[in-house]
Amino acid sequence: MDGLLLVNKPAGITSHEVVKKVRNLTGEKKVGHTGTLDPAAQGLLLVCMGRATKLTPFLQELDKTYQGKIIFGITTASFDEEGEVIEEKDASSLTEHEVRAIFCRFQGRVSQTPPMYSAIHWQGERLYNIARKGQKIKISPRPVYIYELKLTQFSPGIHPEASFELRCSKGTYVRSLCHDIGESSGYGAYQAFLWRTRVGPFLLTEARDLKEIEQVVERSELGKLLFSPAKTLPDFPKILVKKEAEKLIKWGRPLYISHIAHLPSNLEKGDRVRFCSEGDELLAVGVALQSGSHFMKDKVGFKYLRVLA
Repeated sequence: MDGLLLVNKPAGITSHEVVKKVRNLTGEKKVGHTGTLDPAAQGLLLVCMGRATKLTPFLQELDKTYQGKIIFGITTASFDEEGEVIEEKDASSLTEHEVRAIFCRFQGRVSQTPPMYSAIHWQGERLYNIARKGQKIKISPRPVYIYELKLTQFSPGIHPEASFELRCSKGTYVRSLCHDIGESSGYGAYQAFLWRTRVGPFLLTEARDLKEIEQVVERSELGKLLFSPAKTLPDFPKILVKKEAEKLIKWGRPLYISHIAHLPSNLEKGDRVRFCSEGDELLAVGVALQSGSHFMKDKVGFKYLRVLA
């Protein structure tokens, strides 16, 4: 049960409910997701199982790709289709050219304030619980990065609709982005639809829905769907460790070049790496303290970040 499961989350349930469902189906106690999808949103959810849960902090850092839709002229309390409408305007004069120009202004480093209806903790309580009580608090903005925001379709009208594709950094609230775009237009807007299609190197096309996962579990074939821990961080250079040195990792002891069976020549100091056995089992994740081309045999080569062995 050690590995990464790609789940196609349906709309209408929380990410936590998906985790609970997977836990109940498989009997594995250590299960967790790596980045929340709102209940109304659907698409790719990464679910870690067993020892792979130790890799969650690294998977949370991966950028995300979405497809979505904004409706202009209507503002909701939650910034999406589930919230109460708090303002409505005639936005029929808004043009496709103007929306493209607004999109351009929301690319790169952006300061974003999370929505009140979110799972963020504030003084020990979830923001959505505070919002439901009618309380208002000041939320500090936080920086996020919008790598790409592309308009794919525009439908004019009293409440124009704009479909988009988005690639963004971790921590980005797409609902807040849609709200801020609406504010910039002068008409307000809300997120009408959201579909996560990619997380880092993982694609929605590789995911399975909960019904399929249930059927696979019934056939005792879940292992066929899991990405092994060694394959969950493909962008981290792989360091092959000699058999006799595996116990050193388990004990948290330093590694030197004499303990390494293979070291990438293009390894740079500061690179985060995967330590794998010669049988391709992930033993740990660490950071290189030396470069591969100038590796000194009498100096410690790496620092551990997570040990799985």
